[in-house]
Amino acid sequence: MNAAATVQKIPAVRVTVTRAEGPAALCKTRWFGSFANATAALLKGAHTYPKTGGYDKHDLEVRFADGEIYKGRLDCKADGSDCDVARHVREALEFYAGARKPAHMTDEQYSVYLRREPAEVAEALAFLATYEVA
Repeated sequence: MNAAATVQKIPAVRVTVTRAEGPAALCKTRWFGSFANATAALLKGAHTYPKTGGYDKHDLEVRFADGEIYKGRLDCKADGSDCDVARHVREALEFYAGARKPAHMTDEQYSVYLRREPAEVAEALAFLATYEVA
């Protein structure tokens, strides 16, 4: 068996989502014990996000079992886009790690971007190797 396949990644223990836009009564902080539970709640609220092509911002904080914290922002849309918390975190880290070039960038633009911040690339790669983002 491959040694890398047996490495246990550090799990998330708390996902905090704070709705920053939308109806005032819905702009509150919620805590979840897993990515799946946070995603389910965001999808359940999709009917309250703008229906005209916009989105409502949600601040995100993920605490892992060793105390590490990931912070980001979700742009939740009525069609359910950007509501999958684990996917959002994983894809953001893959972008910074050099593994996910966005469609709006050419290969050269992405390469230039990555060369500007080599420490950021290394940090994202290490994060993906260490933490469970699923």
